[in-house]
Amino acid sequence: MTTQATRPPTHRVEGLVQVLILLTVGGVAAAASFTHVHNVAAAHGQPGWLAWADAIVLELMSIATGLEIRRRTRTGREPGFVLGVLIAAVVLSLAAQVVEAEGSLVGWLAAALPALAFLACVKIVLSRTTATPTPTAAVPPVELVTTPAEPAPVVDGRGGDARPGLVRPGTVAPVAVEAFTRLNSASLPPGGAR
Repeated sequence: MTTQATRPPTHRVEGLVQVLILLTVGGVAAAASFTHVHNVAAAHGQPGWLAWADAIVLELMSIATGLEIRRRTRTGREPGFVLGVLIAAVVLSLAAQVVEAEGSLVGWLAAALPALAFLACVKIVLSRTTATPTPTAAVPPVELVTTPAEPAPVVDGRGGDARPGLVRPGTVAPVAVEAFTRLNSASLPPGGAR
């Protein structure tokens, strides 16, 4: 895995260009959406500063929820309710833009483009986030203990002794109980019981 410091310069330049493009598209989409929301609010009983407030609240809500989703994704938490708020904000913005459009399919698509572009930008940015793994309990290391005892004679399949120390497939080598230790590294007394 490459880190920011070990990435080649071309990757950093590509990343910077992509961020600038996303910011430009997001800014233009937000401005167009802001204008449509303001106009719809003003035309439907929210005159003066209320129309500006509606537009500001809706657009900033989209940005704030996008950032919160990114933070939650980065920390490995589910976006849950925040994702619902983002979807609702984009749908409201989209509705305001379609209401302002010419009553044709092309007019609706052209008016919907800023909200859809903003949603696409949010999705692209969020897909770059990797979840942080949750910490797990540390597993204590297992110690292997060897004993310098002489190898026990191995019994072959016919009941006779095989060569000392040679274990053949299908045979079992006896091991002394003293060769095993407890997890706290205390040896078992002779006989294997405490």
